[in-house]
Amino acid sequence: MGGKFAVAQWHSFLGDVDANLDRAAILIAAAADQGADVVVVPELFSTGYSFSLNVEEMAQPVPGPTSDCIAGLASKHNVYIFGTILERDGDQVHNCGLFCSPDEGFVAKYRKVHLFGDEKNSCAPGNEVVVVETRVGKLGLSICYDLCFPEFIRGTVLAGAEVVLNSTNWLTVGPPQDWDEWQWDWRKTRALAVARALENTVGLVMCCQGAGLCENIYSFGHSCVVSPSGRVLAELGEAEGVTTTEIPMGQQVESWRQIATYLPDRRVELYGRLLGYK
Repeated sequence: MGGKFAVAQWHSFLGDVDANLDRAAILIAAAADQGADVVVVPELFSTGYSFSLNVEEMAQPVPGPTSDCIAGLASKHNVYIFGTILERDGDQVHNCGLFCSPDEGFVAKYRKVHLFGDEKNSCAPGNEVVVVETRVGKLGLSICYDLCFPEFIRGTVLAGAEVVLNSTNWLTVGPPQDWDEWQWDWRKTRALAVARALENTVGLVMCCQGAGLCENIYSFGHSCVVSPSGRVLAELGEAEGVTTTEIPMGQQVESWRQIATYLPDRRVELYGRLLGYK
């Protein structure tokens, strides 16, 4: 198994689902032209990301109109697609990742487990790890802030994931210069992607909202694709764009794991005590 993975980055138009689906169609087509098997698009790609967004008004059932549209693009371009939207389920709203297959349409959803900041006031958290079997291998699904929790990504890998997909909107609140004291920027988020890939010896595909200001939220882009050794194979800057690359899998990864024995060297009997799990 193995294949080519793409990130399709743009800054979503706030509240304009039709415009965002049009943009998704253009960039997914470009990724397919580059030979992609799997395309990851940004977090809340269909609505944009804002703490003031009326999530109840913008949320849709899943499956529903947006998942149907993305499933159609997956079929048309013969690619797998992953990205997140606002899902309405009864009286709850979830930040929900859609996974669509070229052959089966909408096949899986992953509800964001770790909610950031004001998301806790508008969304309910998910409670499940999701790993999807595809023709290119087993793909683990994650969303943005999940990357800050190594236990969760490790658990996704232990559940079988060979590549972790992350649909995200890394951001600052207020002018970027206000964050200089903390040096919070794309270098830190890329480092998260590199660390999660390296420590788990798996590929990682992180697609971000492109750079732009939405009310007081500034997104800063820098999507990337990382190898199981932590090597950045492809990356974008701040602007809208698509990049595609192959991630080493199969025997190549097994050879690397003979050197990087991070998974078998774990001391799980110790960690349980240290972390208060037992």
